[in-house]
Amino acid sequence: MTEVVLITLFGSGLALMVPVLLAALGEAISEQAGVLNVGIEGTMLFGAAICALVGVNTGSVPLALLAGTVTGMASGVVLSALYVRRGTDQIVTGLLFNIFALGVTGILTAQVIIGNTSPTLSPWTVPLLGRIPKLRDVLNEQNFLFWISIILAVAIFYLLRRTWWGLYVRAAGERPHASSSAGLDVWRLRYTAVIAGNALAGLGGAALVMSTSGRFIPGFTSGRGFIALGVVVVARWNPLWVVAIAGLFGLSQALQFVAGLVSFFDPVPDQFWLALPYLVTVAAVAVSRGTRYPAAVGIPWREPAAEARS
Repeated sequence: MTEVVLITLFGSGLALMVPVLLAALGEAISEQAGVLNVGIEGTMLFGAAICALVGVNTGSVPLALLAGTVTGMASGVVLSALYVRRGTDQIVTGLLFNIFALGVTGILTAQVIIGNTSPTLSPWTVPLLGRIPKLRDVLNEQNFLFWISIILAVAIFYLLRRTWWGLYVRAAGERPHASSSAGLDVWRLRYTAVIAGNALAGLGGAALVMSTSGRFIPGFTSGRGFIALGVVVVARWNPLWVVAIAGLFGLSQALQFVAGLVSFFDPVPDQFWLALPYLVTVAAVAVSRGTRYPAAVGIPWREPAAEARS
């Protein structure tokens, strides 16, 4: 590969990883608290659609990103009420939420957005990178959400692994009965984790709109929420490893944009490059089959007094 191809590959790959990275970071928080949020795909769809809607009508990128994030939080409130308070089956509820989001955003696109385009993010130049030519060419193509997502990954790693709040959240995902006996409010911890996780997923959906064409179409996320679920498992719930695995997904997706520049890949059909990111994710999850979920993931929490009454 030539230098131009490599710069294009890594530049595009890092940009494409951002929506999946944000969603996967949110999923990592939820699962550490004991909630398997399969509805993350629907949250990304809602975040992307509302971001596009606000962007089209206001022309403001910050307002559009904020709208996507707040929409994610609202989705988190609904899902946490179902997952945590009502104790519904998390897989079935999440899948139904995804179907609901697909239908609602499809109607929204047809009736309100109607193919209009919102403003998008521009590359954000980091002055210090000017001294490193190759690195500069790759990183200066990124918008500020790329840097925000990296900072968030480090911050979430610190919160989950180095603070009392992170310890309490992980305890709620491993031993909720013991946590409750120690005086912790498991419901509150799980509510907080699910809402925060969905806020990041909503921002991930917004990033997908703002980092590409600025246009929303039905099914725009194309399964990236499910990719985020796989990324979290492969990364073993470590936010720093989430960055690396999401980057692998981004690079595999970026190959479709550079394959035409390399004559060696001419015989390979275009459909293969479209499917490659998903094949890579499935293969990575299969290799990491020995990964252990937090012990209480997917298990609804009920207070001991409520269990005794039932």
